[in-house]
Amino acid sequence: MKRGLCLNLSAIVAMLMLLGCSYRSSSTETGLKKIQTVAFILPLDINSLAVSEKNDFRSLRHVLSVSGITCSEIPVSKLKSEKLANYTIIVVPFATAKSLNDTVSLNRILQAVKSGSRLLIDSSSVLSASLGIKFQKTPISISCIGDSHFSADTLYWTTRTVTFPIENSRKDSILSFEKKTHQPIAVSGMFGNGRFISIATLFDPNTIKGYSRYPFLIEWMERDLGLERIVERQAMEMYFDPGMREDNTNIDSLASLWRQRKIKRVYVAGWYYDDNVDYIPILRACHQNGIQAYCWLETPEVNKTFWDKHPEWREKTATGRDANIDWRKLMNLADENCRNQVWKEINEFLMKNDWDGVNFAEMYFEPHPEGFDNPDNFTPMNSIVRNDFKQKSGFDPIDLFNSKSTHYWKKNKKDWKSFANYRKQLSYTIKGQFLEFLNNIKKRKGNFDVMMTGIDVSLQPAEADNIGESTELTLKLYKKYNITLQIEDPSNCWGTGPERYAQLGKLYRKTVNDENRLVFDCNVVGSHEKGSGGFPSEKPSGEEIRQIAYNMASHNVRPAFYAEDGVNLIDFKNISTVLAGKATITESNQNEWIITTPYTIIINIGRQNQRLLLDKKPWFAQANGQVIIPQGRHTLNLDTLKSKINPIYIKQLSGELQKAEFADNELTFSYSESVTSCYIILDRKPETVFVDGNKFECVIQGKTDFILKLPQGNHVVRVKI
Repeated sequence: MKRGLCLNLSAIVAMLMLLGCSYRSSSTETGLKKIQTVAFILPLDINSLAVSEKNDFRSLRHVLSVSGITCSEIPVSKLKSEKLANYTIIVVPFATAKSLNDTVSLNRILQAVKSGSRLLIDSSSVLSASLGIKFQKTPISISCIGDSHFSADTLYWTTRTVTFPIENSRKDSILSFEKKTHQPIAVSGMFGNGRFISIATLFDPNTIKGYSRYPFLIEWMERDLGLERIVERQAMEMYFDPGMREDNTNIDSLASLWRQRKIKRVYVAGWYYDDNVDYIPILRACHQNGIQAYCWLETPEVNKTFWDKHPEWREKTATGRDANIDWRKLMNLADENCRNQVWKEINEFLMKNDWDGVNFAEMYFEPHPEGFDNPDNFTPMNSIVRNDFKQKSGFDPIDLFNSKSTHYWKKNKKDWKSFANYRKQLSYTIKGQFLEFLNNIKKRKGNFDVMMTGIDVSLQPAEADNIGESTELTLKLYKKYNITLQIEDPSNCWGTGPERYAQLGKLYRKTVNDENRLVFDCNVVGSHEKGSGGFPSEKPSGEEIRQIAYNMASHNVRPAFYAEDGVNLIDFKNISTVLAGKATITESNQNEWIITTPYTIIINIGRQNQRLLLDKKPWFAQANGQVIIPQGRHTLNLDTLKSKINPIYIKQLSGELQKAEFADNELTFSYSESVTSCYIILDRKPETVFVDGNKFECVIQGKTDFILKLPQGNHVVRVKI
């Protein structure tokens, strides 16, 4: 139940994060910027390490890999012959640093940093001492820490540790500190022409994933070591509830922010059609920013007016009360008259507005997660359901909650299971009726996606009986109605590790073969009270968000997050960069990059208004120093000839760009978008647009841009200016 769980965005903290960045990289005077290189120094013998040191070593390596950072792994035994000064960043885990006993290897690292390389180390070692880092003589016990730049919240360590804090006699920049004493436990500073980050403890001795202690290591490396994540992908999807935003953000400004944050699609709460929410400007703002907008429905909830107007159709709980549970006012969708009226209103709402699709979400029965153990919230218990079940089974299901009845659910497991299965089948039937109705709307609207969000019950099988859900029946609906399937993990799984999404991906990909038809939903809410589950931040952020996106992407699953105002500002980039993790860039020379990518990506080249060549041809898919690169293997160069043509630029697209070229005052490009309309943002107004050779009326006027609303599928477009 998403709506009641929304948290406020710490906007002030986020702005301080951005303003606090101390390191600024610069592009070269000529040519493309230099691609960064990272050296990861391996210890002598991994197998002989203590468990904590093995975990620490693997955690550092995993965190870098998740962020899409390719490392050259160099055994410590080969440092004497390696030119470390050629690397931008050098990572030396404690397991390696403790074996740096020979002067030559140690000096190789120190000289590289002096000459301008940047260094990351953890715990106390001869290397940290050589950098001039000193540790205090009195140890402290750490269970809570603070972060100086990327979170104002307390960060919790569920495994307490004792360590010697860092002396700050050098006045280095403090990155993290023990919460009670404010003693530094992570700092950054200068060494010669280079910089370093030193962490007083092991980075993560508890896991091999790297998320148990310092969730913002990658942000530290960007801020203080100049790490650059230049490849992004516009693929994330966000929930948006206009009734839950406490600020008065203008929708045009908000949609512009979504565009900057690489959001491809938003699910707009659709239960305010009887209220004072004006959907026309919301949809217009989304489309003017190239963002697809879906109507998000939450049946059996309809809206407050429907509840007030039709008390005869209100759902009942096992105690006989009207089913107003949490924020949802549940209606009896087993009643045909109720369903018909709901369909009439939804049909009018969807048909009169320019939606790109509908997200038919969370059609389950209450209560989650208590099920039969909470009769006051237990549904459905309306007269239609009770009579129907009694005819089929011979008893009234209300008797399941009578402790004196022979059917009492705690004593009669057979009868309990009979009604649990009935609820699953009823939920399946109602979902099928709604999907039939929504697919009919799809036929009439065209370029319209029908999505169903179901609650997963594979991770917590008991939930199937509690809420009337079935993985088997959910997948049956997917196949029968050819819909897009979104899967939400139940709330009692939100405190577990990001690997749950890889587990779900493996399961659902057995049935859902279409890459673009499977979505996973992550609820970014306070799910780790005081670090429960081993995650420092009470709400997923930093490393946890990166690894959530990483595990989703491991099975090519589309990522959706609840909600756009609950995700911390830094995490939009965390998501967009992780989703581009399969793309690679190598530098063949100062003026040429080799790019390989399985999908459309966006590359920040660090230079605005720069003429470029892609595969030796002029390339005009870019805006503000961000270049759109299509799937495949490509070479990117500066256009040193500086041709005098005045092209039209593709600034953004919601689908996958396949190719583009400009000649004779015409832009020709091809794209693919398999589920709904594709939005292309151009910097100039086109005179005429042709799609697959046919003239096509599709231009939307934006604030300063021009947007093409193009049909679903694979198409070739010719734009005359």
